[in-house]
Amino acid sequence: MTEIDLTHVDRIIARIGPQRKGLISILQAIQERYRYLPAEALERISQISEITPADVAGVSTFYDQFRHTPVGEHLVYVCVGTACHVKGSQSVLDSLRERLEIPAGGDTDPRGRYTIQRVACMGCCTLAPVARIDDATSGHLTSESVEQMLADFAHRKAAGARRPRRVALAA
Repeated sequence: MTEIDLTHVDRIIARIGPQRKGLISILQAIQERYRYLPAEALERISQISEITPADVAGVSTFYDQFRHTPVGEHLVYVCVGTACHVKGSQSVLDSLRERLEIPAGGDTDPRGRYTIQRVACMGCCTLAPVARIDDATSGHLTSESVEQMLADFAHRKAAGARRPRRVALAA
């Protein structure tokens, strides 16, 4: 396990303030820095602020925006909103999980490269079902086109594309 540099937590609390009213902002800033909420960082909050461990635990587990486990290098967002659901987002999600070898009950592949996150709506209902890897959005997906979407993303990443923009349209 990698040791967490807690000086960032100290700076975040110094900037936001040590009061309970800033807890959500503190947690958001910590998660932005580490990409999740490391246990050591959560403990540090209570050590150097007026916020109790119970408050930290309660707030960080109540809101689903906060993660307590590391995320992969790339975030894969799969829309499960009504339009995407009706058009088959569950089969897309299942296919992604299989191809990325994400274990049952988990959301990140064993190598820590990809984390799948279900989202309620991505605002692209006419392209349903939709998924996005980092900032590359693909639409009209099927369980069969997921492999091509992953291959296209890997190719763009290897080519050094900064802001890939692609919408996959199935025939």
